[in-house]
Amino acid sequence: MPRLTPDLAAKVDATETEMRRVIGRNAREIRLAAGAHLERVAQTAKRYGLPWTIGRVSDLEAGRMEAKVSTLLSLALALGEIRGEPVSLAELFAHDGPLLVNGRAVADVAGAFRGEPVTESEGQRLHDELNSADPEQLARESAVLADRRAAKSLGVDLDRLVAAAVELWGHNLSAERDRRANGETNVAARGNITRDLMAELRQHLGL
Repeated sequence: MPRLTPDLAAKVDATETEMRRVIGRNAREIRLAAGAHLERVAQTAKRYGLPWTIGRVSDLEAGRMEAKVSTLLSLALALGEIRGEPVSLAELFAHDGPLLVNGRAVADVAGAFRGEPVTESEGQRLHDELNSADPEQLARESAVLADRRAAKSLGVDLDRLVAAAVELWGHNLSAERDRRANGETNVAARGNITRDLMAELRQHLGL
């Protein structure tokens, strides 16, 4: 099957930006431009129905918090009061490039809030085209040491482990570990994620 060349892989990887990180970055920029501290955002947010602490605002700005649309509307009202002029949802989603939405790269999320059509990015479509083979085959081909160790630990062969992983997550254990780690490089943290995945596989396999 065709594989991603380095140039194409870089193009696809460039879409791997989560909405929550973009929202947090933009909210922080609006706050700093207004010369406001975290405490003021927390206090103002309370008036718009968000029982936030300084820590909660910090989590939002660091991209550690998922926010519903209703939360974002209240956040926009709070930031608009702090800035002295209204804040749009498009400002909170402003980003030069696609954003990940439930694991799929959407071309222009900010544009969607301006009434433009919602479409997937060219990189996402290219990724799908070049990786349209059987998911078990792809998962097996990309299996690494973590997958083999997991199979040995569970007492099953690699093919059975890969098949179970694909049924659960759509890819192998190592890929799901990396997805959940979200860039985390701490060995202990990644180990905890792997243990959780092993428990899910054990239950799925009835072991």
